[in-house]
Order: sequence, then C-alpha cells, then structure tokens
Amino acid sequence: MSAALLFFIAAQMRPFPSLSEAVRPYASMSSGVSPNVGASPMVIDIQPFARTVTCTGARTLTGTATGAGAVSWSASPDGASGACTGTTSWSCPVAVSPNAVGEGVETITVSQVGGGSATVDVGFYVAGAHSCFLAQSYDGAYNAGKLNLDAVATWVNLGSSALNVTQATGSAQPTYRTAIVGGQPVVRCDGGDRLAATTAADWLFLANGTDSTSTLVVNVDSTATRLLLSTSNFNETSINSFNVLRFDTNASQTRINGAVQALSVATGNNTFNNGVFNEYTIVINDDAGAGVDGFVSINGGADTTDASTSAYALTSAAPLTICAGNTGQRPHIGDVGDILIYATALSATQNGINHAVREWALGGTLPVTP
Repeated sequence: MSAALLFFIAAQMRPFPSLSEAVRPYASMSSGVSPNVGASPMVIDIQPFARTVTCTGARTLTGTATGAGAVSWSASPDGASGACTGTTSWSCPVAVSPNAVGEGVETITVSQVGGGSATVDVGFYVAGAHSCFLAQSYDGAYNAGKLNLDAVATWVNLGSSALNVTQATGSAQPTYRTAIVGGQPVVRCDGGDRLAATTAADWLFLANGTDSTSTLVVNVDSTATRLLLSTSNFNETSINSFNVLRFDTNASQTRINGAVQALSVATGNNTFNNGVFNEYTIVINDDAGAGVDGFVSINGGADTTDASTSAYALTSAAPLTICAGNTGQRPHIGDVGDILIYATALSATQNGINHAVREWALGGTLPVTP
C-alpha cells in the first residue's frame, strides 16, 4: 500500500475518545439506565383551597403520573391507606376518620409502584356530623366558579342530614367573601341576613335533652346581643328552642327552652372577643343518666361545666336559623367560618381534633385575627 493511501486512511479515522467523553454524564455504567428516566413524576391536582377541609371523612384526590404501576394513597398521622384507580391519570378516594390526639390535619401521600410520589395536606373534621356548614363549600362543591360578594341563597349542609338552610329574599341573603382569614373564605352576615332550614322537627334533638355537640367559628363585629344559631320562633327566651347568643359583655351563652344553661359567661383567655374569629363549642351529654351535663369551651379553653336543665321540649318551636332568629330578631353582624352540629356528645379528644383542624385551616391560634 502506498504511503499516500495510508495517510488518507489515517486522516479519516476518529481519534480514540478521551476518558471524559467515554463516560458520558447521562449514562449510568452500573445500571445502564439514565438517572433522569428512573423516577416517574407524580402530580396531585391543586386543591380548592391551600388548606382544604372536609367534614365527611372523605376527599377524592386526582392527578397524573408517567408510570404504569398501581397507584395508592396513605395518610399520616392517622395511618389510613387505600388503593386508587388509574395510572397515568388517577383518582384516589381518600377516607380518614381521625380519632386520636394529633390527628385530623393529615399529610396524604400518593405513590405509584415503580414510580414517584407526591403529598398534600388535608384537614379532616371528626366524621359523622348531623350538620356541616363550611364556608369553603357553601355550594357543596368547594365554591367552584363562585366570586367574591356572591349572594348565598342556599348554604348546602354537607352533614349526614343534608338539611340545607336557604333564603329566598335577596336583601336578607348573606354574601360569600373570599380570602378573609388565613386565605379562607367566609359567609358574611350584615345584620339583616339569615338562613333557615324548613322543618322544626328536624332540630328537636338540640332542645329535648338528646346528646349533642354544636360548634362554630364566627367573627363578631357588633357589640350588641346577637343570635348566632337559633331554633326560636320569637326570641332567644322562647320555649322549645335552642339558642347560641353573643352578648355585648364579650360573652356568649347557650339557652335551651328559654333557660340560661349556666353554660357561659366567658372569663379570662376564653373571652369571646370582637373583631377576631372565635370558636364556640357546646356539648350536651347525659352520661350520668340524671340530668344533662353541659360543657362549653371558647377557643379551645374550658369555660364552664355545669348541669343543664332537666325540663326539655317535646316539640321544636322553629327550624334552625343561622345569623338571626326565625323572625330576624337579634341579627348577627359578622362572618361565619363553619358550623358543625353532631347528634352525639363529642369527647374531649374529638373536640380537640376539630379545634386543631380549625386552627390549621385559619392559619393561627384561636382566636384568630383576620
């Protein structure tokens, strides 16, 4: 072979690659799999609110993934878990029933076999509420498409009773207000608003001595005596009624069948203050079998524990109303965050769970300043 031909061949040959070129950054010599291919991205769809809550014990999460493995969910600290449907597009029917101290605000992890995982926090109130009115979901669908200042003609009851409260008169309808406290919405009553259920008998358990728990979060902007919850047909002292009032002394009181239940003149740190969101919880518990014990807490602090009346109504005077009595008396001025009513006496642990979920949702220690 001529010297000229050898030179031509040598000129066309590529030099042997360097070490840095031979071991390329995108290749794994041990596994042969590219590092940016190993984990499948998992994405949970954005929740309705940054701190979404539910009172049904269930919340369906949806999202996407790039893998083909089975998808499942788990809750911490509760420990509940379950399977999801779908792979690249999945749906997880998350069900959590918090029952221990420290539970309720749950980190939900959605994972795919052979793929990735993602987490989101959800607040679960104690399940089993007879009535549940959430400002986050006054329409029953987390207020999708609802706008600030929208009138609230119906507040959907998400509890097991499904007993909605409504208002047909436009001038008496409260308004939906967005991002008022901790980024959360409220239902705002201006002093001439009220929402009412339809049938008085549905609320008899509040006034006939049946075990019950009523708990609510409100921001009171008025210094006058106001009805927050009522089953009264005339005023807060009528018979066959259950009433939660706030007084101009910064105190609250529960009255059953017109009788003051010795259930609350707020004192010390448990004062029901103006201009902040307060939590008010009333538990009626006939655990002794002789008379009903009443327990009240304000903002999570024990306020009073006393015997309630032994004379109870056999009928209800009126349906439940929110933000005023049934004829509009003692109207509330301020915001309502949520109202939960149980036809059972919640334990201290259960009330503590709901309290912790509320503080998480509102973004601060109760009472919370908007």
